[in-house]
Amino acid sequence: MSTLEERIRTILDETGAEQIALAEAAGVSKATVNQWLDGKIKSIKLEYAVGIQEKYGYSAVWLVMGRGKKKAAEIHHEDPFNPIPVPPGRRIPVEGTAQLGDDGHWADLDYPVGHGDGYLDFPSKDRDAYGIRCKGDSMTPRIKDGEFVIVEPNRKVEHGDEVLVKAKDGRVMVKIYLYAAQGRTHLMSVNAAHMPIAIDTDQIERLHYVAAIVKPALWLFG
Repeated sequence: MSTLEERIRTILDETGAEQIALAEAAGVSKATVNQWLDGKIKSIKLEYAVGIQEKYGYSAVWLVMGRGKKKAAEIHHEDPFNPIPVPPGRRIPVEGTAQLGDDGHWADLDYPVGHGDGYLDFPSKDRDAYGIRCKGDSMTPRIKDGEFVIVEPNRKVEHGDEVLVKAKDGRVMVKIYLYAAQGRTHLMSVNAAHMPIAIDTDQIERLHYVAAIVKPALWLFG
C-alpha cells in the first residue's frame, strides 16, 4: 500500500498542480502540503481529502486509506459543460429514517402501510429503489441533516461507494463502504470527526448502494 507522501506526489505529478493550488483545494497551508511530501505528516483528514477530490477528481477514500480506485467515479473536470437532459422522475417511496451519527442513537427503518412517509420525485432505473430521510452530521458536508438519499438495492456495491447499512441490531446508517475482510465490513464517514467503524458482516441485514442525494423540495405526499 502506498504512503500518503506517494499519493500526494502522484496527484501533483499527474495534474501538474502547484503545491499552493493543492493546499487551497484541501483547505490547508502550503506548509502542511510540504509536511505531507516530507513524510512528517503521515495521514490526511477526510475533509481535506474531499476538497482535493472535488478539485482534482482523486478519490478521497484512496487518498486517506490507500485503498480502492485512485480516481473518483464520474468526475471529469476537463470535460466541457454539456448537460444531458434528465429523464422524467418517478415516485420513489420513502421507507424510513437513517441516523448519520455514530453515538449509538439510531432510528429504525419502518414500513408504514401504503408508504405513509411520502415519496421522492427522482429518475431511477431500479424498480426497487427507495428513499431514506437522513438525520445527523457524520456525512456533512456531503449529506446534510434533513436531506434524503435514493437507494438502489439491485446495483453492485464497490469500494468507495456510499451505502445504506442496516444492522440486525436495528442500527441504520449511511456510510462510505471501504472493504470487507476476515468477517468484518469496514465503513467510514465523510465527516472526519466520526471514526471509521467495523461491523461483523453476518450482522448486516442490508448493504445497499446510495445512488443520489435529494433535497427536501423533491419530497412529495400522497
